[in-house]
Amino acid sequence: MKKLSKIVALLLAGVMAMVMLTACGGGTLTDKQKEEAIQKQLGRKTQATALRDNDGKVKNDSQLYKETAELLDARIKADTSAFGTLAVDFDVKGIDPAKQYVTVTLSADYKTAGLVAGFVNLITEKLGKIEASNNSVKFDTEWAKAAVVVRTNEKGSYAAIAIQVKNIAYNK
Repeated sequence: MKKLSKIVALLLAGVMAMVMLTACGGGTLTDKQKEEAIQKQLGRKTQATALRDNDGKVKNDSQLYKETAELLDARIKADTSAFGTLAVDFDVKGIDPAKQYVTVTLSADYKTAGLVAGFVNLITEKLGKIEASNNSVKFDTEWAKAAVVVRTNEKGSYAAIAIQVKNIAYNK
């Protein structure tokens, strides 16, 4: 009986500790905290060296952030299902007609998108597979600009990452 009461007391203490850890302070992250976590993850990429701040996070470009936020808001409004999921999707600008910079934006449901590194890998793969009318389209591997946007509503959290690279084939 003594051993049983010790086990029950230990289990009760464990349950109380779990309740305190999950209910007090930790809770859910804000959109800003989620954006900063993604920015920190992006800052580890060698292509983002020029865009890092002192904390090692990629700095949001204000104009690209605004464009990415508008794109994500429109996708959330149009594409979310009753379950709150948003299919992974890419938006590519700057290829046709050719522009100085090519922008690739990935947007997805924050929960199902998985690791942030997966976001970046998908974008990098997409940059390598862009079909253009001009076969000489080439990209500088160093990122020119980047932006991270996270939105949360009653259905869930959604994230969009935009990376802009220089189009070397662009004729001025």
